[in-house]
Amino acid sequence: MYKKIAIVISLTLATLLNAGEIDNTTGLIKAEGLGEVKEHCTVCHTGRFIVVNGGNEKFWKTKIRVMQNAYGLWKIDKAEEEKMINYLTKNYAKKKQVSVNE
Repeated sequence: MYKKIAIVISLTLATLLNAGEIDNTTGLIKAEGLGEVKEHCTVCHTGRFIVVNGGNEKFWKTKIRVMQNAYGLWKIDKAEEEKMINYLTKNYAKKKQVSVNE
C-alpha cells in the first residue's frame, strides 16, 4: 500500500515539476520568447488563440504572415520573430501534423 502511495506522490511531483510556469496575464507558458509573443500577438487576441492552435515552424511562420497580410500585424524585427517562432514551436506544437490551413 505504501509503495503505491509513494509511486502516486512521485508521479504527481514529477508532473508538477515538468509543467512550465504559466503567465497570469496571457495564460501562456513562461519561457524565452514569451515577451515577444506578448508584444506582438496578445495585444490583439488572447493567449487562448495560441493554445488551441499549434504546429511546426512552418505553421507558425505562416500564421504570422497571415496576421501581417490580413489583420494589420506590423513588420517584426527578424531576431524577435525568430524568438517568437522558437517559443511557439517549442511550447505550442501539436503532437499530430498540422497543416498551415488549420
